[in-house]
Amino acid sequence: MTDPRKPREMLGTVLDQLENWKMTPEETDENHEALMALARLAEGLQWLYEQTVAAEVRAARRFKRDGVVMAILTDVDAPAPLGAVACWFQWYAVSACNYAQLVGWLRHGDSERAKDYVRLVMPRLLAYRHKVAAHLALTEPKKTDNEADLLASVESGVTYGGGRLWAGSLSRGVKVDGEEQFGNADLSWCLTRAHEMLMGPRYWPRGIPKHYPAIRLPPGTTTMKFDFDDGLPNPPFGARDASAPGQGAHG
Repeated sequence: MTDPRKPREMLGTVLDQLENWKMTPEETDENHEALMALARLAEGLQWLYEQTVAAEVRAARRFKRDGVVMAILTDVDAPAPLGAVACWFQWYAVSACNYAQLVGWLRHGDSERAKDYVRLVMPRLLAYRHKVAAHLALTEPKKTDNEADLLASVESGVTYGGGRLWAGSLSRGVKVDGEEQFGNADLSWCLTRAHEMLMGPRYWPRGIPKHYPAIRLPPGTTTMKFDFDDGLPNPPFGARDASAPGQGAHG
């Protein structure tokens, strides 16, 4: 008999719909915190997707009116602040890979097998994460990176094509010893297509999971510590300097 006090999706969990990786109710309960981390990642990924969809609709309306089928976005024609759109792609790639790696770890209980799973299910997002989103290849080059790979990591702008926004789709040849070379890594990907065709069917065919803000504590005494020292000068709860650059509203 099921416990009516527990949310339906927490009675048992399917980690990967395509692989049919199921957790028992007992495993679901034991891994509550990890599953809540997945749910928070899913909510964040969904938000990034919705922002990008809205930007794509605005871009498509403008470009179709002008007869444009593909374009490199600039500050003039970007459907949202260009830096924000670029960050959406970077945040999505990092968070999607975190999501998949945690799924792999919950399934296998092994870090290397979890990484192998990410390489299997989202190789393009993982490549973009490694070369652009998590750290720029220019600042952390690998032996397989050529000059074009290093340039692409800092030149990876946002483009428009097929009614969608893309990252990593534009690559520029670099002359090395008189010969033109292009990057070795395939970095081109579309956030909305990844969400609709990769993440959604595999992880959330019936919608993203819910997360609950409550902290579960074991029986007995639990000690908790808050640390608001960020290592920066001036106390964090002190008066805000109105002349500080980049300052925004802070309640």
